[in-house]
Amino acid sequence: MTEIRRARLRGLCAVALTAVLTLTGCAPGATDSGETPDSTGLLPAGEGRTQYPLTVQSREDAVLEERPERIAVIGFSTNLDVLEVLGATPVYAQREEAEWEWRDQDWLADIEVVDTATRRDPVNVEGIAATNPDLILSLNYAVDDADYERLSAIAPVLEKEPDVSADQVDWRDLHRLAGEALDLSDASERAIAEAEQAIADVASQHPEFAGRTITMATEYSTGLEYYTVSGGTAETFVTDLGFAPNPLAEAFVAAPEVSDEQVRSLDADVLVVGYGDQATRERREADELFQTIPAVSEGRYAAVVDGEDGSGANAIWVMRRGASALSLPWAAETAANVWLSDVGLTE
Repeated sequence: MTEIRRARLRGLCAVALTAVLTLTGCAPGATDSGETPDSTGLLPAGEGRTQYPLTVQSREDAVLEERPERIAVIGFSTNLDVLEVLGATPVYAQREEAEWEWRDQDWLADIEVVDTATRRDPVNVEGIAATNPDLILSLNYAVDDADYERLSAIAPVLEKEPDVSADQVDWRDLHRLAGEALDLSDASERAIAEAEQAIADVASQHPEFAGRTITMATEYSTGLEYYTVSGGTAETFVTDLGFAPNPLAEAFVAAPEVSDEQVRSLDADVLVVGYGDQATRERREADELFQTIPAVSEGRYAAVVDGEDGSGANAIWVMRRGASALSLPWAAETAANVWLSDVGLTE
């Protein structure tokens, strides 16, 4: 995480330099490296790699005629993460549902408009339009067609690959999409590399993970959902930590819901289940079928209760829908030092 913070500070320094030039009356021009600083103070200097006009990934044709400066973000925390790690500041964001442990609150406070609405509320199209964005970042988030049409009339909408499930998307791809759009591809690659190294460092500190299987699931009001499905975002993360793919995870690729008949398929060398509250945990653990899962009956099971286990519950969600170069190094530390220390795998 330290290296990632440094990367962010490098970006913020570029912003500060632009502000100094403006305040002293110097017209922004080419830097010694030939880059042209952004005049708004919202972005670091461009790298000169992206060629505009640029067609960005979107469900319909979306073209950036020039480098965007005013960026609106909606959806999961990943959309803010890919900007924060670059030292780029959006002009519009939805209110986050939690005070994420990896978020720089000073950076968040610099956003021009932070809506009172969260991603669970209707998209505030009028509020977004009022900030006059020239790019709308909607990575790993399902905007319906009606909202998409209204948003795309305001500015190009950058989305994940449409044919890839939100639970299967590679977090690295999201950083690369944003990096290309903002002419910050090199900075995005550095952030990815630093995050990968941070995760690898945790893995190297815990050789006992190697070759073991792990299942992560969350109990919602509608029932259990299997998080570490084969080929999914969460499975990719745990294998980066050294765990082996769980063959039982293949049964949940098409649908992550765990029926009563499938409960025993939660089994692995270690099982981690997140719960919204203690009562939900107690109901699940009282279930006789759940008790017969070998990981549970043999003490290789960790329960993580939202609001009672500090950062643990957030880290489970991060691995599936909030994965980014900012969040995953933190989640790796949490997994190793919070959940897995309770099940006898850590040394």
